[in-house]
Amino acid sequence: MFDNIFELMSQTTPGVSPVATVANLVLAFVLSFIIALVYKATHKGLSYSQTFVLTLVIAGIVIAAVMMVIGSNIARAFGVFGAFSLLRFRTAIKDAKDMAYLFLVMAVGMAVGSGTYLIAFFLTLLALVVIVVLTRMNFGSIRRFDYVLNFNFDTKQSSDQAYKSVFERHLKQNTLLNIKAIEQGQVLMLSFSIRFINESSSQEFTSALSQVHGVSQVNLITAKNDIEY
Repeated sequence: MFDNIFELMSQTTPGVSPVATVANLVLAFVLSFIIALVYKATHKGLSYSQTFVLTLVIAGIVIAAVMMVIGSNIARAFGVFGAFSLLRFRTAIKDAKDMAYLFLVMAVGMAVGSGTYLIAFFLTLLALVVIVVLTRMNFGSIRRFDYVLNFNFDTKQSSDQAYKSVFERHLKQNTLLNIKAIEQGQVLMLSFSIRFINESSSQEFTSALSQVHGVSQVNLITAKNDIEY
């Protein structure tokens, strides 16, 4: 019975034995899993998605399987292309780097599925080394500030010099990003980019700012990466 099953499998994928099929899928899984781990370890920002990490692993296996199915058969290639054209991806990829990871996993899966193992290995190794090194270097960053500060200020209760004196004691740099007036202009919602003189004083700073008359809802957000405003 099992011999007949393996024989049927060999007939459906010419030139690829059952052992080679399993080996290719396992290899695609291992390489895709390593890529997903590096993505998870080097990810920065607020757009992290567990679903996307799982997609990276699954995509590598699926692409490898598709490449084995296609082989050198042009008719199968058109059939697979037609099948994939029916799919609609409704989830937008927010980060351009996520798209690069997806293309990397697809390329590795294609290399494994087509039997070009050296390309798969060296592509994975080189790409991940580049990703880790550039991440450690914080390559491409133009960050000038460390934190984003948000708070409400009641202009009827105090003048802006009240909170600016706290700024002078604790901050090395500060830049006003946004002002929004609420309650007929009496209360201002302020946003600043800031850098501390001594970063260890961040808690002392927020505590002192919260005690300023007229200041409320103080919120300090780390901005170690570049942020689009």
